[in-house]
Amino acid sequence: MVELLVVLFLIGLMLSIAVPSFIHTVETLKFKATARKIVSTLRYARNTAVFKQMSQAVGFDIDNNLYHLEGHGIEGDEDPLSRSIKTFKLPSDVSIKSLEMVKERIESGKGNILFYPDGSSSSGAIVVRNKRTDEGFRIEVDIFTGLTQVTFYRE
Repeated sequence: MVELLVVLFLIGLMLSIAVPSFIHTVETLKFKATARKIVSTLRYARNTAVFKQMSQAVGFDIDNNLYHLEGHGIEGDEDPLSRSIKTFKLPSDVSIKSLEMVKERIESGKGNILFYPDGSSSSGAIVVRNKRTDEGFRIEVDIFTGLTQVTFYRE
C-alpha cells in the first residue's frame, strides 16, 4: 500500500511539473500561428497586387483588435466589385500594440499598409503582443520589395 502511495505521489509530482509547461507551449504555438496568419495575409495582398495589377491594402484596427484585406481598383477605377473585404479577428489574448508607418507611429485607431502592382509597398511595421505570456512579434514590410520579416521577442 505504501508503494502504491509513493508511485501515485511521484505521478502527481510529474504531472504538476509537465502540465504548466505543456500549457505554455500550446499558448506559444497559438501565438506563432497568429503571426503566420498575419504574414500570409500580407503576402497574399502583395501577390494579388502584382498578379491583378491593382493596389491592395491590409488595414489594421488597433482599437477593435482586427485586420482586414481590401482590394483597390487601378487609379480612377471606382467599380465597387473591385473592392472586396475580408476581416480577421485576433484571439482575445493577443492585441496589436502599434503600427509603425514611415513617418508616424499609431497606437490607437486605424492604419493601412498598401501594396502596389510593381510589388513595392507603403512600408511599415506591425507590433503585436500576447497579454498572457508577455511575448510579442514585429512584422516589418519592406518599402521596395513588399516582402515581410518577422521578429519574435519577449518583454
